Amino acid sequence: MLLAREFLLLGGLGLIVAGLTTYAMTWVLVAVHLRDHHPEERRRVSGFMLGPRPFGWYLMRRYLALRDRMLDPVARMGFIGAWGMVFGVVFTALSQALGWI
Repeated sequence: MLLAREFLLLGGLGLIVAGLTTYAMTWVLVAVHLRDHHPEERRRVSGFMLGPRPFGWYLMRRYLALRDRMLDPVARMGFIGAWGMVFGVVFTALSQALGWI
């Protein structure tokens, strides 16, 4: 049980760090692209990159509605990073739950 808890904790922390790195790097690129090509979407999504609007925008794949072939590959990496952070938090919470059992 202890090994499973440690595995979930380390795996979860690794996912959080990897997801945050990917998300932070791609958000800058996506924000500039939105500013230059989709200013109305940028105003709608604007805010701190870890705020609820930009984070939810990635999680729900709202970038696909723009039908921008230049934006999709970069935003897809942010989508993967955002979900990596979510799964990392879930794994870390599971490791803490195993510690209470």
